[in-house]
Amino acid sequence: MKYFIGNWKANKNLDEAKIWIDQFLKIYRPKPDSTVIVCPPAPFLTVIKQKISQTKNLKLGAQDISLYEQGAYTGETTVKSLAGLIDYVIIGHSERRKYFQEFNESIHQKIILAKKYQIEPVLCIRDQSDWLAETGVKIIAYEPVYAIGTGVNEPVDKVIELKNKLNLSPDILYLYGGSINEKNVKNYLQSDKIDGLLVGGASLNPQSFYKIIE
Repeated sequence: MKYFIGNWKANKNLDEAKIWIDQFLKIYRPKPDSTVIVCPPAPFLTVIKQKISQTKNLKLGAQDISLYEQGAYTGETTVKSLAGLIDYVIIGHSERRKYFQEFNESIHQKIILAKKYQIEPVLCIRDQSDWLAETGVKIIAYEPVYAIGTGVNEPVDKVIELKNKLNLSPDILYLYGGSINEKNVKNYLQSDKIDGLLVGGASLNPQSFYKIIE
């Protein structure tokens, strides 16, 4: 099974999100050996959920959750409010660490909250120091900072080298993210050491994202 996560980041408005999912569903053909996870901005989660709920191997994910479970935290998107709506959540993305000063302590707490509500966390790591083995996370995504949004992707051997350093148990899925596109995707998917991809900019276009999946 290969996993493909499309992280839209802070892009699109409601109309654009509807157009994206409508176009994607027209060309998407589920495969038994692939799981696709769409992660739009939080305001569009319900709309996307309604459109994909009957589609096989197509799941919904959030880009982040609040550090707080519920309560008087104006503006926060809590895990309790997302329970039953999403299947996955990206936690610890390097942009969250960089722009919002998230550290391993708060990331650990978010993982605990996600698992409490049966939402599968996808832990993003920039290097070996970000790996939180004690959390019991089943999916990690390696995203070297220099490769995010730069067009410079990490060589496959380097991606595998980090996996070997982490000494992961066989049941942990290891994904790569960083300037993935339809031209370089095969390099990663041909390796049985890499279980899928976290796709950023290339996922903003439904046709490009599907070509990566294909």
